[in-house]
Amino acid sequence: MTEYRRISFRLEKDEDGYPPSDYERLWAVPLPGGNYRIDNIPFFVMGISAEDEVSVESEGEELFFKELVKPSGISTFRVIPSDPSMSGKVRADIAALDGTSEYNQEAGVIAVEIPASSRIHPFLGYLVEEQEKGMLDFEEGALRHEVDDAAA
Repeated sequence: MTEYRRISFRLEKDEDGYPPSDYERLWAVPLPGGNYRIDNIPFFVMGISAEDEVSVESEGEELFFKELVKPSGISTFRVIPSDPSMSGKVRADIAALDGTSEYNQEAGVIAVEIPASSRIHPFLGYLVEEQEKGMLDFEEGALRHEVDDAAA
């Protein structure tokens, strides 16, 4: 049975008080040598994706993120539908583009990961098209895919 630990990531808020918390705690699996592999999609942490290898610092019983050791190649995005009732459709669209997602209903945010083995351009095209229609907004959490103008 796999052992899981929670790693706390300190979040920096913007001038509007976003994200809505000071910390995000992500599930991780211990690795030989003391590092951890992230095991879920971050909703608010920037620069981290699922399957990234990270180092931690202990503060009492709690583990805190120290640094990214080895990126996974997975790209992470946050998508915010203009109409929260459309979150199911947006998640279905994302799944059709090889993305995996989790929905945080309280924050109205869909956390999305695009596997390293998937093409990112169809997903990026979808985001831009839907944003231009006013259907959603998005932000990049960790872009790990190669993106060039010729492939877009």
